[in-house]
Amino acid sequence: MRAVFFDAGHTLLYAHPDLATIYAEVTATFGARLEPARFAAAFGPAFKAGVAEAAPDGRASDAQDLAMWRGITRRLHESVALEVPFEGWFDALWARFGRAESWRLYDDVVDTLTTLRARGLKLGIVSNWDSRLRGLADGLGLTALVDFLVISAEAGVRKPDPGIFRLACEKAGVRPDEALHVGDLAEEDVVGARRAGLRAALIERSKRMVDLPA
Repeated sequence: MRAVFFDAGHTLLYAHPDLATIYAEVTATFGARLEPARFAAAFGPAFKAGVAEAAPDGRASDAQDLAMWRGITRRLHESVALEVPFEGWFDALWARFGRAESWRLYDDVVDTLTTLRARGLKLGIVSNWDSRLRGLADGLGLTALVDFLVISAEAGVRKPDPGIFRLACEKAGVRPDEALHVGDLAEEDVVGARRAGLRAALIERSKRMVDLPA
């Protein structure tokens, strides 16, 4: 093995303190108070429906991601019957999640990446995210720990499409069978990587942004 690639969310980083709490905190700035549990319960279905609607063919771009998250957030707004103006609420959430202080690295990330790099392995991040991930990675000190980032909105294609994994292999200068991809989603990270000829490992984190339904 000559290279190891990692997913970002739920694998290397998570929303702090958690996604549902951030939704509740932003909502409180608009004078409305909902328990984080309300957002946590509604987020999974809203997320799955929003992704299916906005990215049915696996293509990706910053504009598409913005539209996708607008759709997800609108569904969430309707699901919890939130009585605050949607556009201002969405803009505040988009800004909050775009700041590095809203995220944390898992406790083992720095040591793991440092150890792997010391062994001479090429390290990359392969993530379904918009291009703001670069700023987040910079702010969290993650960029310096890897050799490159492959972000779906920049690559034009989302996991599990094999194309995004092949692009990572090209950047690493390795054959697919010389690379391992680590992520938290079976379809996107394991099935997708294996279709591209990589080895894959599924990671289960106890601290998640939100628990999504199966």
